[in-house]
Amino acid sequence: MLGLSAIIKSFLDCISQIAKYGQVKIENQETTTIIEDKENLEKAGNIAEQIIEIAQKYKSSMSKRDQRKLKSLIKKFNKVD
Repeated sequence: MLGLSAIIKSFLDCISQIAKYGQVKIENQETTTIIEDKENLEKAGNIAEQIIEIAQKYKSSMSKRDQRKLKSLIKKFNKVD
């Protein structure tokens, strides 16, 4: 009987370790997703800055309304950046 309880304890310990592994795996996936999202956000910010530079070159050929809108959007972008 003592051997059976040791086997059951070992089996339950094994299941517990599998559950812990699953939890750690999920946590690592969440961390990886956050890192990837941050990298993507940085890339998007760099691309937006390049778009702003190009738009600034053609600002004088835009309508006054579009110039004001561009200025407003750049101001919002710089506030977030």
